[in-house]
Amino acid sequence: MDEQAVERVYAAVDISNLWHSCRDIFGPTARVNYDHLLKKIKSSGYKSVPREVTAVAYAVTAPHRRVSEASGRIREEPSRNTRFLESLKKFGYEVKVRIMRYEKGIDKPFHTDWDVGIALDAITTQNEYDTFILVSGDGDYIPLIQRLQKTSKRVEVYTFERTASQTLYSVADNVVFLTLEDTYQEKV
Repeated sequence: MDEQAVERVYAAVDISNLWHSCRDIFGPTARVNYDHLLKKIKSSGYKSVPREVTAVAYAVTAPHRRVSEASGRIREEPSRNTRFLESLKKFGYEVKVRIMRYEKGIDKPFHTDWDVGIALDAITTQNEYDTFILVSGDGDYIPLIQRLQKTSKRVEVYTFERTASQTLYSVADNVVFLTLEDTYQEKV
């Protein structure tokens, strides 16, 4: 990284991975505090220059599905997590959303994730940042990290230690482990 006035950072936040990890560790009502997370990312640069952070939250959403009593047809209504996605925008994240797809049965969604989308965005925008931050514990990102490092990009991983791939955080230039302080309990 050249000496400059700011460290340009691209932070890719894998919402689904964080949601599952947080719940697995801290219980079913535990949630990641995304406002706190973004502040942590902005304040934890490795050089004594401020960080200019582009934070992108990659989310999967599912429409609410109802069966019409009269016709028996499946009707889709807007997702129930619209408020959550709007709050991410208010905190300062750009939000990218994929719609979960369903098999023919109403209760069988396809597995939908952002692994390839995050990798493509990281590679196609690599001239726009100095440091790539992956907020996920998914070991599928190891080839991406290695590819970015070959192009002289610094790569940091923010993840929950207990649920993360050890190999993932062993290849990163820096790892920040998320803790109970980075979460809150949702009121039921």
